[in-house]
Amino acid sequence: MKKLKILFNTSPGSFGSWGGGEVQLLETKRELERMGHGVRIWEEENYDVDLSEFDIFHNFNIHRDNLEFVARAKKAGLPVAVSTIYWPSPLKHTLIWNQGLAKKAKAVGAGILSGGIISGTPVESASKIGFSGLNKAGEIVKMANILLPNSEAEARVLEKQFGVGKEKIQVVYNGVDKRFASATPELFEKKFGLKDFVLYVGRIEERKNVLSLVKTMNGIDETLVVVGKAKKGSECYFRKCREEAGDNVKFLDPIPHDSKLLESAYAACKVFCLPSWYETPGLAALEAALAGANIVVTKEGCAEEYFGKFASYVAPSSVSDVREKVLSELKKTKGRELSRHVEKNFLWKNAAAETLKAYEKIVEGN
Repeated sequence: MKKLKILFNTSPGSFGSWGGGEVQLLETKRELERMGHGVRIWEEENYDVDLSEFDIFHNFNIHRDNLEFVARAKKAGLPVAVSTIYWPSPLKHTLIWNQGLAKKAKAVGAGILSGGIISGTPVESASKIGFSGLNKAGEIVKMANILLPNSEAEARVLEKQFGVGKEKIQVVYNGVDKRFASATPELFEKKFGLKDFVLYVGRIEERKNVLSLVKTMNGIDETLVVVGKAKKGSECYFRKCREEAGDNVKFLDPIPHDSKLLESAYAACKVFCLPSWYETPGLAALEAALAGANIVVTKEGCAEEYFGKFASYVAPSSVSDVREKVLSELKKTKGRELSRHVEKNFLWKNAAAETLKAYEKIVEGN
């Protein structure tokens, strides 16, 4: 196959608040460039990019803010690939922290809250309480030539929620940088005087369920280290986390993703915990697993496709369940079985190779 010129895009402003989606974009870019392909990112301020220069357009996520970009690429005749990075949001955590939506939900009735993850007729139920962005997401899905979910579970969600045919989907499992396999704990231990602790790394926001993790540690004679900052709009939630935290909870500023200190933090912890309301699957958990940490992760989403029998899975709504699983993993000796499993199956070079196969399908057929 000829060397491709590829245009990447994600939601405007995404790189101001980094997360797994941005890492996925940048790591895929790096691996494709190693293969000799040219990749550019459609920067937020650059609306004058010449689309005729490219062979393919690849959007990361189906957020409504991306509809204009996908539509422009489609109009220009470019084949469109979309990494959906999607899971239908549980309503409960959103309503707890968003007073405006909570008031509107009263008119709908308590019935739609009891089911957790939206199912059945998700678009209709969600739109009643202000989730009209699903309609635009549906338009993005419809315009795409191929969809690249990060798991079989996500693929089934796309089929059910947006009526997508299997022929339009190719699963591309997320990846992790091999450097985390050689991480050592000394740098973090020396800087902070901490080892064999419970670790969380990521945005501080409702979806990540950090408050429940903080509450989990109440009465436990072990240290929790929380690395990250509040997502824009979640400052009140972050303050609540700090208010609930005991002396055994340490909050640290974000650590750059490419730093040795982040690698060392993963290696120094005993347990990495990600009790989110859902994950697809949580790149920080993959990184920590590769570094040798014991893993506690949400059962909502697709994490089990990645970690299999090597992790503990929790119900995000249950503080007691999170506490039980964290305590269990703290008692276990750290091993390398999960690390070897991740290194064998989920490196970024694998993800890039599968992405390229998807490109070949739609470039040849365009």
